[in-house]
Amino acid sequence: MARPWALSALVLLVQGGLTGWLMRRGVGGRWARGRVGGSLLLLGAAACLALPLVDGAGAKTALLVVGFGLGGAFPTVAVTTVAELAPPARRGGALGTMNATVTTAGIIAPAVVGQLVDSWGVTGYESAVLLSGCSAAGGCARPSL
Repeated sequence: MARPWALSALVLLVQGGLTGWLMRRGVGGRWARGRVGGSLLLLGAAACLALPLVDGAGAKTALLVVGFGLGGAFPTVAVTTVAELAPPARRGGALGTMNATVTTAGIIAPAVVGQLVDSWGVTGYESAVLLSGCSAAGGCARPSL
């Protein structure tokens, strides 16, 4: 199903346009990228977490499309935000660390989902979506400094 990626592409364009518009009006890049991207990620997490609350294939499909479509646009904002926040001498290392973290998650996630599906059958897929929603919501949490 290509719908989440199609939505993600559209969201990416809108997100970039809105972030650029905010920054041209004097809003800081950290605020603009963080708030716009974080809001989209939080909405995507909410859609994933709402999956068990709806009945019917159409409603579940819509939540999956929204959940993964909105969340899929966040990595591009993450790259520009890390590049903006990291000092120039450490930018390469910061981007490399972020890329290593994302890549490692991409290796681990299929094994976790496979284990869930092997253990619980179809319910394992729903559990995997819920786990994705929790992870995305956790990514929206503001760390206390």
